[in-house]
Amino acid sequence: MTTEQWRSVDRVVDNEISVEAENGDPRQVLGPAIGIREAGWEQVADWTRGVASSGAWPPDDQEVVVELSGAQWELVVECLARWGAVTSSGGNDIGAARLRSIRDLVVDQIAVQRPG
Repeated sequence: MTTEQWRSVDRVVDNEISVEAENGDPRQVLGPAIGIREAGWEQVADWTRGVASSGAWPPDDQEVVVELSGAQWELVVECLARWGAVTSSGGNDIGAARLRSIRDLVVDQIAVQRPG
């Protein structure tokens, strides 16, 4: 995926964190969601915990690879679907289509990575 696509993932996961922090979540999304964002920051933006000047996103069109667990990727898919629907209901068809496209990309990659 591109940096721009990953930043969209980062945004929807951040939205999920904000909503669940306010409303509570029995599935305990907060820890895994924070882990997803931190993994992206470390792997894509070269963020280093405790180093204030670290963390710059590469150019939007740069291809990036983010390694997450299967459970983390499934949460990413859920967040993209949820916030794509929210975006669509708000009348932003272009933004919703972008999130659906990223969701489809992630689902396709999950299918490729699964053995069997």
